Amino acid sequence: MPLVARSVSQSTTYEAVGTKDDFSSLITNIDPESTFFLTNFKRESNVNSLKFNWFTEGLEPPGENAHPEETDFKAGKVGSLAQWDNRCQHFINSGRVTDAQKIHAKQYGQQNELVRQQGRTFKKHARDIEYALVLNSISRDESPGNPALTGGIRYFLEEEAEDVTFTGNVCVCTADHKLDTGDFVYFKAKPGTGNKLPTEIVTNLSYYIRKDTDPKKFTLFNSLDDAIKNVNQVTLSTAGQGVQMVKNNVFSAGGELFTEEHINDCMEMCFKRGGNPTLAVMSGRCKRRFSKVVTGNAEKQRSSKDKTAVNITDVYESDFGVIQAHVHRLYPDTVIDLLDMSYWGIRWFQPTHEVPNLPKKGSYEEFVIESWVGLQGTQPKASGSIYNIKRA
Repeated sequence: MPLVARSVSQSTTYEAVGTKDDFSSLITNIDPESTFFLTNFKRESNVNSLKFNWFTEGLEPPGENAHPEETDFKAGKVGSLAQWDNRCQHFINSGRVTDAQKIHAKQYGQQNELVRQQGRTFKKHARDIEYALVLNSISRDESPGNPALTGGIRYFLEEEAEDVTFTGNVCVCTADHKLDTGDFVYFKAKPGTGNKLPTEIVTNLSYYIRKDTDPKKFTLFNSLDDAIKNVNQVTLSTAGQGVQMVKNNVFSAGGELFTEEHINDCMEMCFKRGGNPTLAVMSGRCKRRFSKVVTGNAEKQRSSKDKTAVNITDVYESDFGVIQAHVHRLYPDTVIDLLDMSYWGIRWFQPTHEVPNLPKKGSYEEFVIESWVGLQGTQPKASGSIYNIKRA
């Protein structure tokens, strides 16, 4: 195979690949568009601050609402809002093209080299934004030496786990759990030797709570009705060790290959919180396994009139909704995200633009492409994630 020619600097004439020679007149871009989220997340209203906030509120769980014919009205506290925030990240891409390079004859046509390089740089700019949307796991304010970062999907779908202990049948949290009677939670044991759940508690199984007068305590029930009526409390024979309560729809596959059960568990978690994820985003390797898992490793299907063998399944329907698998080039093999796309949006402080009126400083022309943008996840608990998937 011949070596691939690469120029040191395409913007300097004598180092540049593509000056007039006996080559094909076609330039091939081997890096196609990889900006799925930037393209498909809805555009929210622009922000006027580099740190932006929004409020989210979930409905209180249902309860037994029955009163005598003659009763006094008693008003209780209404549900409180939760505030989320994120930052706008400053994206800059730039380039420089010499005057000679702009007019030098080229095999691939007479297009102005500055215009061509600007087009390439706009695409790179978009891919850099997509990288942040997919992989940024923190939202960070600017500080000396550290530019601001916008939190991406990973920031919003981080497992929300809190340490708890069991005293008899009472679950004790380290702080106010901020849950209501009828809310549900999940439990897991922290990694480490000796850590384990109480014998009666199953990982990724929902348990309904009945809150105590102490805001750090609650008891567990297997159904919403039992929690409201305070009957058939879950009885624990052991306290376990290293136990954590999980309050969102994010859980570990335990370093194993993901299964259909994992997909169903995540869809059910989202469904119970009122979400409706319709998109499962994953790597190409996970997508191949997804096709096998949801078809039960069935053999390839071949039409008698068609020479094409089909072994691809994109859509999975369960009791909790319909999910479509989508391959994203930037996704690691260890994560699958189930997204309710109606709650994700892009917010611009300054939309992508070319910085105008740059002064000419020599026998070259510079260009700068700039934008400020952040991600808004209005209701992260409408979506879910499976992480720590085994690569195989």
